[in-house]
Amino acid sequence: MPIKAYTGAASFPVDTADDVTALVDLLGRAATDSRLRNDLSDHFAYVAGVCPEWFRPHQEAVVTQFLDGFDVSFDNLYVLLNGAPTSCVEHLERRLRNRWSFREASALAAIGTEPALTAIADLVRDGADPQEFEDSGVWTPSTGPAQYRFSPHRRAIEFRSASGPAERLTADHPVGLPLDQIVRHPDATALVWHYLSLRLAEVPGMPDWPAGRVHLVSPKGSVGWMLTAAVDRDGFWYDEVVTFDEPPENDDDDFVDNDDQGSIGAVVLRPYDDDLVYSNGHVLLTPGVFGTAGGPAIGLYPNPHCRSCDRLMFHVVTVQNYIREYGHGWRSLYLCEECRLTTCTATNWN
Repeated sequence: MPIKAYTGAASFPVDTADDVTALVDLLGRAATDSRLRNDLSDHFAYVAGVCPEWFRPHQEAVVTQFLDGFDVSFDNLYVLLNGAPTSCVEHLERRLRNRWSFREASALAAIGTEPALTAIADLVRDGADPQEFEDSGVWTPSTGPAQYRFSPHRRAIEFRSASGPAERLTADHPVGLPLDQIVRHPDATALVWHYLSLRLAEVPGMPDWPAGRVHLVSPKGSVGWMLTAAVDRDGFWYDEVVTFDEPPENDDDDFVDNDDQGSIGAVVLRPYDDDLVYSNGHVLLTPGVFGTAGGPAIGLYPNPHCRSCDRLMFHVVTVQNYIREYGHGWRSLYLCEECRLTTCTATNWN
């Protein structure tokens, strides 16, 4: 089936493993041809979503010979390079110790094997900036190898309208939930807007959590905020703390009513497959799709650390604010499963 993309990539179908070989053969030229490099990025996003096994025979060649032409976002990179042989790890670590490169650091983080995660930890403890890896969701503890702080299993988030409040309340992943379903003491909460709730069990690889669902919500403010709260055994929030990059202005963001404004409904979690549109390295041009559950965060901003233990928090979901229009930019949800703390963030468009 031809790749579904809104770029020149649409003219090149990926139907067989030989087609992936042909894509890899173009990577040498793509190192100096930005237009080709961008088109190939869409193709490789498709390969990562639909047939990553066809890429595995090429992992070593891409890492050691063609990385300069391999312009793939990290959420696809970790699918394509995951499990690459130790020779790739040794090559990347050697080059990083000689000259730091974001592209090579991302490739090393994407491999995800014990030798790769050990190499990352060694680099960080020898002076590499840990944020170079943390922005991709890879954390180095004080001892032992680095760790992925995200599930390797991705699901596309598709919004569907509800026929009424009853359908929304009974949905597994509701959008526009009344706030009294989330907080223990509504009169003492910083929350004003509910984007979505997610049943963690529906995405493999999520951490243990005391409640079945987690919630992505907002305080007053359009962008540049971080909201952290403790969660009791029933899943209700308490002890919320909000910080802002800049104090919010008194604009329309002051006038929100979670119960009366914005779309309500639910989301379904779709597998990455050939029914999605792969363009600009993501699937957000697929009608109705507004984000991804599982996988790493978008990698353009620092991921939060737990306010209690300082561990890098576990990324659960990132969506566009369009899923339920309030503010602008990306909305992300993170957890610290050890401290039972949840954090929601609002970051601007890249």
